[in-house]
Amino acid sequence: MNFEKIYRHGDVLIYKLAERPAEQDANEVPAQELVLELGEVTGHAHRLRGNLLLVESARRVEREMLFEVADRAVLTHEEHDTIVLEKGIYLKVSQVEYNPFVDMITYVRD
Repeated sequence: MNFEKIYRHGDVLIYKLAERPAEQDANEVPAQELVLELGEVTGHAHRLRGNLLLVESARRVEREMLFEVADRAVLTHEEHDTIVLEKGIYLKVSQVEYNPFVDMITYVRD
C-alpha cells in the first residue's frame, strides 16, 4: 500500500494513500462526522468533520479505519492542533508500543 503523506494527531496516525485499496467485501457508509479515537479516561475525541465516506471491511484489523474525504475535512481534539485533510483516501491506525519485558503490544492512550 503506497502513501503520499502521514499525519499524526496525538496517538492517531493517518496515512493519505496514493490509491484506494481493492476490497471485494467493502461496505461504504456516508458520514458527516467520524470519531477516529475516543479517550478512555478524559472522554476527549479525535473528531473528523466533513463530507466523508467510511469504507468498512471485515478484513480491517482492530482500531484501523479507511475513509474517503470528498473535498476537505477538519480533524479536531481538545488537546491537539486542528488538522485539515484534503480530498483523498485515508487510512487511520492507532499507535502501539511494545514492552519487551512482558512481550506485550498495547495501544498508546492519549
